[in-house]
Amino acid sequence: MLNFILFFLIVTFMTSQAYTGSMSKATERPSVLYPAYVEQLASLSGKTVAITGASRGLGYVTALTCAKKGAKVIMLSRKSDISDKAINAIKEASTASGAPSPIFVDCNLLDFSSVRRAAISVKECVGSDGLDVLCNNAGVMLQEDLASNDGYDITISTNVLSHFLLTKELISELETAASTKGEAKIVNMSSGSGFGPPAFNPVYFTKRGGNLGGARASYERYHQSKLANLCFTSALNDKFRSKRSNIKALACTPGVCSTDMYVHAQTILSSSASRRDQVPSTEDGSLAQLKCIADPSAQSGDLWGPNGIGGLPKKVEISPPSILVNDEVKDELWRLCEDAVGDFDL
Repeated sequence: MLNFILFFLIVTFMTSQAYTGSMSKATERPSVLYPAYVEQLASLSGKTVAITGASRGLGYVTALTCAKKGAKVIMLSRKSDISDKAINAIKEASTASGAPSPIFVDCNLLDFSSVRRAAISVKECVGSDGLDVLCNNAGVMLQEDLASNDGYDITISTNVLSHFLLTKELISELETAASTKGEAKIVNMSSGSGFGPPAFNPVYFTKRGGNLGGARASYERYHQSKLANLCFTSALNDKFRSKRSNIKALACTPGVCSTDMYVHAQTILSSSASRRDQVPSTEDGSLAQLKCIADPSAQSGDLWGPNGIGGLPKKVEISPPSILVNDEVKDELWRLCEDAVGDFDL
């Protein structure tokens, strides 16, 4: 409850001048840092990047940017009119940069069987070249207390369990790229909401979707999922380092930016929605994720986020790590994820 109140106060403070009494149609404010930042990013030519939630928001900006930098982009999203527009725009960017044409893979993170089918499609797409980057970007926030197709909370399934499953299914392809090209990366999207108390609670990761506190616990479910993203990244890093793997596990946070999730959160947390042009653009919110994907100096185990509101990426420290992310919690999360989707031996 304390975390929820703090989140409410922070978001309200940062957007207090934006409330207008009705849903605003304002467009995003112009990007301040994105154009110059992308210009100096390393080329992604010859690399294949798979991104979940690539049809809109941060995932779309990330996919489009990777195409502009020369990568072969694999979009993992649910099929829709929005995804059709996104793939067309990314195709144009790929053509302009000389990158391979992007590939769309239908993937529903609320259905483990869909995720497994999507993983098979990705394997077919990359073949013997392997997968350079798996970007576990997709996420939801402040959702209803509902069960996924597999019986888990829809926030936990989307933000954690299905990404654990996708990583498990594609680890061989990542290992192939790491061994032949020197490195591969797993980039997990977390949030500042993952920091601080309450501590990890395993009950949210059991088959109790629809029976996890109702509307009053919607933020708690989100907080648990974002804390789990940090724990998953740290656990992956531990396992990769112990076996001297060239796969890097990194996490990022976008800060407050003008995504659909931001508008949804404002609608839930107040009587009216905030104008998008009162916070940094989605492009400026994508910089930490792009840093993790494209910057070779980003190291395994790192967490990157904006320096202030809409600032350039900086390395972020999890505080206090002894409470949030420790060996006991990492082991417990790993076991719970395996209970849900099957063994993941590294």
